[in-house]
Amino acid sequence: MSSKDKKSNDKKEKKKKEDQADESVKTIVSVRNDEPASSPVPVRRAVSASKNEMEQLQQDLQDLNSTVTALFRIPVFFSQQGLSSLGSIPPEPPYTKQQQFIIRMFKEIKNELLFPKTLPTTEQNDDTSLQQIRRMVNSSYGFTAALLQPARPTDKQEPYSPFLQIEPAMAYQKGLPILLVIEDTMLDQAGGIWIGQLAPVKLVVWFSDASDSIEQFFNSGQWQEALQDWSVQVRSRFLEKWA
Repeated sequence: MSSKDKKSNDKKEKKKKEDQADESVKTIVSVRNDEPASSPVPVRRAVSASKNEMEQLQQDLQDLNSTVTALFRIPVFFSQQGLSSLGSIPPEPPYTKQQQFIIRMFKEIKNELLFPKTLPTTEQNDDTSLQQIRRMVNSSYGFTAALLQPARPTDKQEPYSPFLQIEPAMAYQKGLPILLVIEDTMLDQAGGIWIGQLAPVKLVVWFSDASDSIEQFFNSGQWQEALQDWSVQVRSRFLEKWA
């Protein structure tokens, strides 16, 4: 092949490569021009979850909310006879009216963002029990108690536990805001602090004869007013200490 023919072939090969490059560029430009001026912003979609996962998420959310709420709960001493003394031993459904009352009262106190604490039921009036009561009183900002008709006398044949006199008396001596609830059938047997003549102790009577007496009591203006006034005093005592 002559040098002239070789140069001619080189030019053709070069021209072919240039044409191929131009076509590639045209193709790229054509593709880009066919695209919309602005691509839509991708939408973030929630990942689907199973029923069990959703239930767990709901539980986690409730736990978180309850943890936050717990920070604002103020401890109060909730004195009561114990469910066993108000019905079967051990307590089991169907609960007696008195047992239902205690459970409902516990919930009512919690709804006020207060934290009701109680001591294990005991009939032994010894120094250890008194020390426990003193510690409970000293760590509380309010005191509430319920004296209801027991299902049976105590082991010492007393009409009700003597701690329902001791605990309110110690709370009164400490100066805690006090809210007392007594069943009407116990008015003649109670005595002591339960006669309701020690200001500023609030005494509310539960008349238990009616079949729906529990709902009537806790929906009554008497209970709601007493609970709100007592709650305000408890919060005031708490703020005074930590202000």
